Amino acid sequence: MHYQAMGVYHDPRHNNNPPGFTVTFTEIELDKETGKFEILDLVTIAECGTVVHPQGLANQLRGGAVWGIGLSALERHLYDPQNGLPASTGYWQSKIPTYLDTPAEIGTGWVDLPDPENPVGARGIGEPAMGAVSAALNAAISDALGGHLFDTSPVTTDMIINHIAGISEDSKPLAQNNFRG
Repeated sequence: MHYQAMGVYHDPRHNNNPPGFTVTFTEIELDKETGKFEILDLVTIAECGTVVHPQGLANQLRGGAVWGIGLSALERHLYDPQNGLPASTGYWQSKIPTYLDTPAEIGTGWVDLPDPENPVGARGIGEPAMGAVSAALNAAISDALGGHLFDTSPVTTDMIINHIAGISEDSKPLAQNNFRG
């Protein structure tokens, strides 16, 4: 199950030059009994102009990968339907990714092509690093489920199990009241 996706941020100040972007490849193993998946391999490649600090860029790509994993699979934000206030106000309700949720190694790489609109030749790469990982991970989950696409993020274990069990996505999840005013 190898999938690629591309995250792109458009900077309106760059008229004739593309913004920085990343391409991510990911491979997962999905347990259809529990709905949990393990990321076996993840490689993300950036094109962000001149690379000023290679180690800094590699760390930025790894951080964006962890951020994208959280966006795609873990960080569920709930809101109180009566007043619209956040109901998931702690890490126990909206889990952020840890080293247990990420692959042991996150591969990184880049294309070092100077940006002619910048005196240094560099471009930003923050959000594209996260977006490409999120898209690639969702595509891998979709492939593991026979092409089923979820219309929301994060794709959680209960959503995966419900899909496998044939339960409609239109059904309401269990009500939970975690709001601590």
